[in-house]
Amino acid sequence: MGLFGLGKRKVNVTVHGANLKSAGADGRYGKQVRQAKKAEKKKEKELVLQSHTPAELRAYIEEKYGVEELTPDDARFRKAFSDVKAHLVFLHAPELIPTAEMRKPKHPPVSDTDPDYEQWRENQNRRWKEAATVPAKLFTVHLHVYNIPIFLNDIPVSWVEVYIESAHEYLSFKVIDLEYEDHYLTNDTIRDIVRYFGANPADKKAKNERYIQLVSMQ
Repeated sequence: MGLFGLGKRKVNVTVHGANLKSAGADGRYGKQVRQAKKAEKKKEKELVLQSHTPAELRAYIEEKYGVEELTPDDARFRKAFSDVKAHLVFLHAPELIPTAEMRKPKHPPVSDTDPDYEQWRENQNRRWKEAATVPAKLFTVHLHVYNIPIFLNDIPVSWVEVYIESAHEYLSFKVIDLEYEDHYLTNDTIRDIVRYFGANPADKKAKNERYIQLVSMQ
């Protein structure tokens, strides 16, 4: 049973940007991808840029949702810190990762135990762990984590964990929901936070994660 005995629990991690399917070798998703790109361009044209700082975003979340940030000794904070740090090191300082990146095999996996893919996955896991343990003196992370409960008929059905990293102005989420729960409640909360955080012209010019996420949430 899941939380409060109300069915199974599912975890969905949402980081910057939207999840888009690739066209695939046989072109099955080509039409969907073209439609998604067309819709994204329309969103960009309609987008009004307005941004807030990480500190302003934290104050907004605390006031609107009535939550306090998790303390560093909370297990959820420690897990989030490791994952966020690894992601940011990959993004901003990959040279700090000791193990060289292995090129992904060009051929599709021939089986679940394809040796080429097993080596590649092992390389990716090793690099991720190394990125998460880069010394603080080489890469600083200032993380703030909030856990927002989502209620339906006065019953908590979802929890949105919000990760705000102030040094790199990074925002991401993890959603924990029950099996039967519709995602519109959690999506509304995420959309509200993303829109408040916003983006500025420099983000648009760089087409960075912050800007891509904002476009996807319009």
